[in-house]
Amino acid sequence: MADISYGPTFRHVLWEDRKDRVEAGGPNGFNGRFNAIASDLRQLSTVVTDIGGAIDASNAPPPPQPQRLGFTPVLRSTGAQNDWTYESSGVAGAGGFDTFGVANLTLPDGLRLTSVRVVGTISRNSLGASGGGVSLARTPLRLVVPPAVPETLAVNDGIPGNGAFDLQIPVTASRALIDTGAFRYVFTANFSAITFGSMSIEAVHLTLVPPS
Repeated sequence: MADISYGPTFRHVLWEDRKDRVEAGGPNGFNGRFNAIASDLRQLSTVVTDIGGAIDASNAPPPPQPQRLGFTPVLRSTGAQNDWTYESSGVAGAGGFDTFGVANLTLPDGLRLTSVRVVGTISRNSLGASGGGVSLARTPLRLVVPPAVPETLAVNDGIPGNGAFDLQIPVTASRALIDTGAFRYVFTANFSAITFGSMSIEAVHLTLVPPS
């Protein structure tokens, strides 16, 4: 809290009967004394305003803190690609050649997404390259013909092998507001390799904040 203080400047000097004369001007006149009192009152008013502001600030709720939703995605195959598998620890894994999966997400309505963090590893053998990608997208719930194209919220399609990765992917601001009444939300992951390789996803973290 700011240091708030008030020190009056007016000091009254007593008049003496039959010695002091009543006068308007001069160092002992009414005008000078009343102006000094008025100046003190203006200063006091400023201090009272500062006190009120300090009280309001102390009573204000703390700013909302970002929330983090963490999970290991349950990735489902959408066609002829290989399936993602799961270790006993819950880590999602892909091996072989082309592997693609989609996980439906249940998100808290009304919050805003700010970023997606994906932690995992990717590897290849010495005979060929491998790579992977992840994305967060939404699909309108309305039924249209042809079906609506998913709208990408965050994407990284360039995860190279080899080694561990820790991706921090920003969410497109214009699509950040979660609206579960209008959209379905999905997380996707893909892995491809010329020869055998592997990719694993240990965790996905979504950072959310209250709407601005």
